[in-house]
Amino acid sequence: MSGRPLDPMAPALQRVLRFWGGAAVALLVGLALGSCDTARSVRFYTRSPVVMSLTAFPETIGPGDSAIVVCNAMDPDGDSLVYDWFSDCRLVKKNRPDDLTYYNARESFLVVRPGSCIRDSVDTAWVSCEVRDGRGGGAYAGTVHIIVRQ
Repeated sequence: MSGRPLDPMAPALQRVLRFWGGAAVALLVGLALGSCDTARSVRFYTRSPVVMSLTAFPETIGPGDSAIVVCNAMDPDGDSLVYDWFSDCRLVKKNRPDDLTYYNARESFLVVRPGSCIRDSVDTAWVSCEVRDGRGGGAYAGTVHIIVRQ
């Protein structure tokens, strides 16, 4: 095997890995000095966000009321997080009644109010959340239920 050892390049490689952190691709590092048999394959990765909790308060709402759903999550790599929120027509976003989904939200909370398709005088609605770090890592936060009274 010819060429220089990879160790002198370790700081540069670490900077490259930090910059490209989340792409789940292989990076082929070849040393120009010597033959190509000194090339090495390095795989870098991202860790997915960690969800601590998904909660709703209050858990029961009526006409004219609203509830807040909070997703408590963090990223072990320190990446910024975005939140994808989902519901059915029994709960709608406070200021956007036509949107049942809300993608790429920067806020870790969602304010909801009763929607238009409440079936009974007391109905159970739901909100789900997914968390992503924008580098390929993601986690399903879960689903919370909110009782809606008419």
